[in-house]
Amino acid sequence: MEIYSTEEQQVEAIKRFWNEYGKAILGGVVIGLAALYGWRYYQAEQRASAEALSASYAQLVQQQGTDEQWLTQAQSFIAAQGGNNYAVLAALLAAKEAVNAGNLPEAINQLTFAEKHSSDASVKAIAQIRLARVQRETGDFAAALATLNQNVPESFTAQQAELKGDVLHASGDLVAAKTAYQQALAKAGQNTQLLQIKLDELAHITVTN
Repeated sequence: MEIYSTEEQQVEAIKRFWNEYGKAILGGVVIGLAALYGWRYYQAEQRASAEALSASYAQLVQQQGTDEQWLTQAQSFIAAQGGNNYAVLAALLAAKEAVNAGNLPEAINQLTFAEKHSSDASVKAIAQIRLARVQRETGDFAAALATLNQNVPESFTAQQAELKGDVLHASGDLVAAKTAYQQALAKAGQNTQLLQIKLDELAHITVTN
C-alpha cells in the first residue's frame, strides 16, 4: 500500500483519484437517487390509485338500491376494472339488484363473471351457489347442476349439497334429491330443521346404494 508522508502528496493523490473516478461516482449517485425517488413516486401513484378505486367502490355501495340507473353504473364500474377484486364484489352486488329487478339473465351474467374472476375460494363458492339458484329459477336445471358439481371449500359443502337436492327435486329426480339432502344433513352443523323437513317430505322415496 502506498504511504504518503506529506499533506501535499495526499492532496495530489485525492485529485488523481477524483479525476479518475469522480464522474463514475457522481453518475452512480445520480442514478441511485433517481431510482429511489422514482420508486417513491411509483408507490405514491399506486397508493393514490388504490385509494381512488376504494372510494369509487364505496360510493357505488352507498348508492345501491337508491337509483334506477344504479345497475348501469355498476356495469360501467365492472367493465372499467377488468377482473380485479373490486369488480368481483361489484358484480355480486349487481347480480342481487338484477334479481330484485327480475332481470335473471343479467344476474347470471354478473354471477358468472364473479365466479370466473374471483381469486378467493370462498367468494367463488358464494358466486357459484348464487348462480345455481338463479339457474334453477330460470328452469335450467342442467346448468345449475353443472355449477354445483364444482369443488367448494368444506364450509360450503352442506349448502351446496342441499341446493343440489333442491334442483334435483325441482327436476323430478326425487331419488337423487333425497341422496343429496342426506349428504347435506351429514355435513351440516346446526340449523338443520328445514333440511330435515325436506327429507321428511321424501320419506316414501327409497334410495338404493
